[in-house]
Amino acid sequence: MHSVLARLLAASVLVAICSITATAWLAAQSTSTSIKQELGAALAGDAATYRSLITFAVEHRSWDGVTLPPGNRRLILTTADRKLIADTGTNLDPSQLPASPSAVINPLELDLAQAQDPPADRIDARIAGPFHLTDQEKAGLTADWQLYTFRCVGPGQAEVMRATPWGRPIVNVDRTQPAPSTQGCIDAANRLSTLTLGESAAFNDLNVSVQACLRQRGLPAEQIKMNESWQPVASNAECLASARRTQLQPYVAPPALLFVTDAAGRTTQATVVKFDVGRIVLVATIVLILTVGVSLVVALRMTRPLRTLTAAAERMQHGADDAQVDIRSRSEIGQLARAFNDMAAHRARTDAQRKAMTSDISHELRNPLGTIRSWLEGARDGVVELDRTTLTALLDEALVLQHLIDDLQDLALADAGELRLHPSPVDLREVFDQLVAAHPTVIAEGGGVVQADPVRLRQILTNLVTNALRYTPPDGTVRLWAGDGRITVSDTGSGISAEDLPHVFDRFWRADRSRTRDTGGSGLGLAIVHALVSAHGGTITVESSARGTTFTITLAAR
Repeated sequence: MHSVLARLLAASVLVAICSITATAWLAAQSTSTSIKQELGAALAGDAATYRSLITFAVEHRSWDGVTLPPGNRRLILTTADRKLIADTGTNLDPSQLPASPSAVINPLELDLAQAQDPPADRIDARIAGPFHLTDQEKAGLTADWQLYTFRCVGPGQAEVMRATPWGRPIVNVDRTQPAPSTQGCIDAANRLSTLTLGESAAFNDLNVSVQACLRQRGLPAEQIKMNESWQPVASNAECLASARRTQLQPYVAPPALLFVTDAAGRTTQATVVKFDVGRIVLVATIVLILTVGVSLVVALRMTRPLRTLTAAAERMQHGADDAQVDIRSRSEIGQLARAFNDMAAHRARTDAQRKAMTSDISHELRNPLGTIRSWLEGARDGVVELDRTTLTALLDEALVLQHLIDDLQDLALADAGELRLHPSPVDLREVFDQLVAAHPTVIAEGGGVVQADPVRLRQILTNLVTNALRYTPPDGTVRLWAGDGRITVSDTGSGISAEDLPHVFDRFWRADRSRTRDTGGSGLGLAIVHALVSAHGGTITVESSARGTTFTITLAAR
């Protein structure tokens, strides 16, 4: 019990320590996160402001002329080195700016939380940079798109015009189909699928930067390509993104920092949150002590029934008959106690039956052995003459002994599960005829075929019929009936009382408590019948009243 108690306490302490630690960590994390979210909500939750500043950075190469939207919050835009660009308030003290900005405005490094559907490389797709087309180039390519789409392709193949951020029409020129029939269509298709001089120069510069990045990383060179949307692609996305940022940086406004304060100028950014470690440790210690105390009380209440069960088991081991325990709980321990009580009661009944069986066997053996011994001693002393009548009496007593020994052997084999059966199809009508021939007063009806050991089946029915005849008056009736795998043996005898009915299959049980042989039998016949029927996988039941008794056997039909 001490081991169980120690384990329960250790488990409770471990759970308490883990719970306190996890709760403290979650509280600290949640508090810090809540503060950051609340104080940074002025801009973090205003995606429109972020997008408007990103749009300005994409369309301008500097922050000159930028305006911040007015509101209850104070917005401060500075350069990367915290020089003021724009402010919705007045009298800014740069030393009061938070350590971290609310957002970084950089179209080349989009904020994944604020931007709408940002690309994988986080570069704003609207930046044209050196790929920008002149108005004349845009007009010419637009005219080529209209010519190719509406005059050169087949019916139903016209597309809605799409364009790149720098104004190039995107046309899917299908090279697998027959070429256009006119020279004008051929020239338009070629111009629509070929880079302009400006685009080609920008593409070559980008390719040079990508190759330099690959060499610096020790990777093999590769030629970048343009996909169907006229966007450069390469297998190494990091080098391509780095080269694009370097190429596009001169065409956008430099990165800027945006800070948010309240209307009075107080910062709304997250500050360092200091936790009182001493108070946390004190509270954790109190909680731990309470947990251990409650666990100790619960553990003692849980182990007390176990100690009671252990003491009862020790009493049972030393042969005590009063091994019952008084535990009324409905928990699993209560179920264990009830199972223990049932086991103790069963053990007591089994022990009582064993003692009674020993006494009964001794009694059953004593009578025939005493008779045989007395006759033999009388013959030895010349008092009794061993004539034919005397020898017949001695043989009858020996047969009684043999029958008792055979019955005990059958029961022992059944208990050990070693009772051998040889099942085969048995015609019940033939078995009934044999029984009627041996006992002419028996009435047999019905029939059928069952799967059973024929020898054991005759033994079962012989025992039942013999037992019925023994308790049936001369003017009574013993009836056999069979059908659908069921066999009944009924009589019109005196019946069995209700209190004796549950014991009819007990060994050495007889309704006649006098233990005389006026009613005959050793008290093993019905016990053997029950064991043989169970060995066949069947069932046997008994019903009785003042008008007679009926035994019903159910076996597997063929």
